[in-house]
Amino acid sequence: MSVAPPAGSAKLLSRLRLKQFELVKGVSEGLSFRHLADRMALSQPAISKMAREMEETLGAAVFERRRDGVSLTVFGQSLVQDARLIVNRLARLESELSELHRNPIRTLRAGAPSYTGMSLLARPVALIAARHQQAHVEILDGIASRLFDMLMAGELDFVIGSLPDRNLTDDEAALLHVEVLYPDELRFVAHPDTVRTNRPVPIEALLAHSWVMPARDSLVRNALRTALLKKRLPVPPATVESSPPFIGAVVAEQPGFIGLLRSDSAVYLARRLNLALLDVRPRIPLPPVALFRLRDPEPSALAIELFELVRASVRALFGDRNHDARGS
Repeated sequence: MSVAPPAGSAKLLSRLRLKQFELVKGVSEGLSFRHLADRMALSQPAISKMAREMEETLGAAVFERRRDGVSLTVFGQSLVQDARLIVNRLARLESELSELHRNPIRTLRAGAPSYTGMSLLARPVALIAARHQQAHVEILDGIASRLFDMLMAGELDFVIGSLPDRNLTDDEAALLHVEVLYPDELRFVAHPDTVRTNRPVPIEALLAHSWVMPARDSLVRNALRTALLKKRLPVPPATVESSPPFIGAVVAEQPGFIGLLRSDSAVYLARRLNLALLDVRPRIPLPPVALFRLRDPEPSALAIELFELVRASVRALFGDRNHDARGS
């Protein structure tokens, strides 16, 4: 397809339309022009005309038309992230407009795995709710990859956790603002009567105990498995598998169990349930825990206030020594 040179930025703002970005988003999801016409309540010729006008405005082919359907060109694929952000943010704004008229403080939507939500976000969210009774905060639990995809699509304001277990593209990295909160590692908790020592414990000395662990496919279990295999040690089976709060509760009830957790939930539960926080060697690192948000737009005043409370939670949990949690 022959296209003219791209229009200037001012012309792009005046000539591009939201429905054209909906078109890019829909094709990226595998929908045909016919299906998109039905979804957008337009005729198929109107959809085709909209696509041509977008390509003329941008000065490049966006859609690859075939007899069996339509797909995105390489250039079109480069627009998908922006299209998703634009469409999702406007859809979210539309759903919040009635609330905004009544309440000038917008909803904050954050993502965090359950253990981080419990140990780092519970107090900040409680303080925000107490200070701003009109505020509304939603915390979504989920695995790193799902939360990251929601953030990149503009469906979340920020995520606290680890990056998903995949390589970021250059485009994704350019969109992200990352603030590392602390380096993470595996931590081991036990009933105070299980291991009576203040000295470092070799990990092989724990293998005879019963283990209480998160799910088999979790980052924590994978890190333990890899570390033990490198030392040619057997991988202990999980006597109990559950979420961090239940892991701590089981270990607290009966001597003889070893609980496997991430740093934040291990330190949090050890303090509240009077568990022994074991100094196990070798230390087994995990990806750092960070606060992730998109560079654009700038965070709201409410989000900035919450971020500072989260930093205070990190200091309270691990001390002021940049998370040398061994001394906590």
